[in-house]
Amino acid sequence: MTEISYRDLPWPVRDDITAAQARTWEKLAQPSTWLIGAERIAIAAEARQAQDCRLCRERKDALSPEMVQGEHDHLGQLSALEVEQIHRIRTDPGRLSRAWFQGLAAKGMIEERYVDTVGVIANVVAVDTFTKGLGLDPWPLPVAQPGEPSRHRPAATRKLAWVHTLAPQDAIGTVDEDLYAGRPTAAHIYQAMSLVPAAVKDFFDLVTNQYIPPQAMMDFDNEYRAINHAQIELVAGRVSALNQCVY
Repeated sequence: MTEISYRDLPWPVRDDITAAQARTWEKLAQPSTWLIGAERIAIAAEARQAQDCRLCRERKDALSPEMVQGEHDHLGQLSALEVEQIHRIRTDPGRLSRAWFQGLAAKGMIEERYVDTVGVIANVVAVDTFTKGLGLDPWPLPVAQPGEPSRHRPAATRKLAWVHTLAPQDAIGTVDEDLYAGRPTAAHIYQAMSLVPAAVKDFFDLVTNQYIPPQAMMDFDNEYRAINHAQIELVAGRVSALNQCVY
């Protein structure tokens, strides 16, 4: 198992961040709701490979990604459909379209696996960006663990997004009630991957530590990080603008 440690850096890294990233890496190797461990590691590796893909670079520079055709530079572990999904999400998420998503579905994309895959990519990018910011190489990916996916599907509906999502009110009284802690509302960003509740929990376990806990967001009388609320949001807003994130 990969050991995640920042002990030898000239800058202090909080223990809760290190622990959260270690949990993320441990879960990355394990079966999830719709993917086995080996698939999750292959997706993580392909997400990294996408950064060096010639086709992705050319599409990123084009007025529209659909203007550039070709084959991705890939690792050969996943289907062409999965590679297209991973590369586009990793390299050009701001220009994903409903037509692109529907095109994947028409070619056989399984929606639940799509959402589970998004969760893997999001976690790997978050940890890799953290290490890059510290001038470090990305952590080696863990070794896949055996086991089968649970294939649990909540009472999700297609009302909020391209994919099915679980509305907070529909989770009440079900095995997924803890996803929203019984709350009648939840931000869209929290509902985005709710077709796979475990993916939401895993992602926000990392976010809570690398960003700020939900209960601290609106607590302007106290500061929880080395920089204050305004500075945190300035950085978040700038990063979102650069990544064309319109949350």
